[in-house]
Amino acid sequence: MAGYFITGTDTDVGKTVVTSLLLSYFHQKGIDVYPYKPIQSGAIYENGNLQGPDLQMYERVLTSLDTNKACTYLLKKASSPHLAAKEENVWFDIPAIQKNVERLLALHDLVLVEGAGGLIVPIQEDYCMIDLMKEIDLPVILVGRAGLGTINHTVLSVMALKQANITIEGIILNRLHMEDESIEKDNAVMIERLTGVKVLGTIPHLSDVEDAFKTPQAYESIFNRLNAAKEDIKQ
Repeated sequence: MAGYFITGTDTDVGKTVVTSLLLSYFHQKGIDVYPYKPIQSGAIYENGNLQGPDLQMYERVLTSLDTNKACTYLLKKASSPHLAAKEENVWFDIPAIQKNVERLLALHDLVLVEGAGGLIVPIQEDYCMIDLMKEIDLPVILVGRAGLGTINHTVLSVMALKQANITIEGIILNRLHMEDESIEKDNAVMIERLTGVKVLGTIPHLSDVEDAFKTPQAYESIFNRLNAAKEDIKQ
């Protein structure tokens, strides 16, 4: 059994897209891979049912996805989990989340756990995402923006992960907007130099996410640097 915890330097850096690309990549290689989103805020009602946007993206890759198995808490308010939970009268059972991860790890070859927001996003008023990551104890894939401003955010995130003694598998940068390529290339070099953590690569700007999910081999040069890909999930 193997797994990764996918986190980001901030909200909306592309964690779900990267998680879904990884899901597609390993799935097409014949690996029994499964996604898990412990807490999803910003859920919406569709056809009378509460739906999680991140889960819907996973379903584009795994059409047989059991969303009840892939998510423990669905919250309507698009905010930090602690605030959404407070307003919706929800209390997060952290041990239950841990047990769900353990169950999935026992059932599948590879589990991709996606966090909410960045590292210091509160889950409860005195408990942040990084605390959950430490308890789940999976290697972390850190997703950051490729463009201007990412050095500061990414290096600070790595510093926090190292201080918490959390293993970092690598960094993936995501080209959210068409920006100066020379800046983006230098960002990757400087992040690696300043942190000592490998930058696995940069996801190009995606004009068609659906097409990207169908052709995950296009990201072979990035994803084949992961230990899980090198080991082919051998037990």
